[in-house]
Parts: sequence; structure tokens; C-alpha cells
Amino acid sequence: METDCTRCELPLSMCEHGLRDRTAKTAGAGAEKLLISPTGLAHFGGCPHKGDDPDLSRWAEIRDENAWLKLANGESLPATDGADLALVARARCLDCVNHGPWR
Repeated sequence: METDCTRCELPLSMCEHGLRDRTAKTAGAGAEKLLISPTGLAHFGGCPHKGDDPDLSRWAEIRDENAWLKLANGESLPATDGADLALVARARCLDCVNHGPWR
């Protein structure tokens, strides 16, 4: 059973107070850098999708501490650094959303 908010008595998944907590948790903790995969997905560094292969020749980076939140709000973000500056992040990696940031 889902927990209700102590302020408004709605389920936390549906109330604005729970949204603030969820946003803070998933905002990327002010990640200084995100990786953009060749498919346009944004990843935290260390995401299992990249694996142990150090080759980033087809990847790019976004250096914006608010990038994770901007992507959550539907913004597309162009690469700011890295090998392929033509890449644009259009969505967030779901593994990173649910389990990241990876440390």
C-alpha cells in the first residue's frame, strides 16, 4: 500500500509534496557531467550501458548541473563537450533514472 502525504493526504506519488522529493532525488544530484550515447540517451557516468569499454569516440558530454532535470522536463540538450558535438540528448536512460547516479 502506498504512503499518503501527511500534509494533503494524497498518495505521495500524486501530490506536490511528493513531487518535490522525487524531483530532488532524480535531479541528478547536480551532476556536473552527463554522457550522451550515439542514440541520444543521457547517462550518468558509470552507467552499465557503457560497460567497461573506455572508447568514447562516438559519445559526447553535457556539462550543465541542471541537465538531468531539464531532460526530465522534456528539453533536448546539445552536446557541450566530447568526441561527437553533433549529438543531442533527447531522453534519459531509464536505468539511470531508476538506479543512478552511479558512483
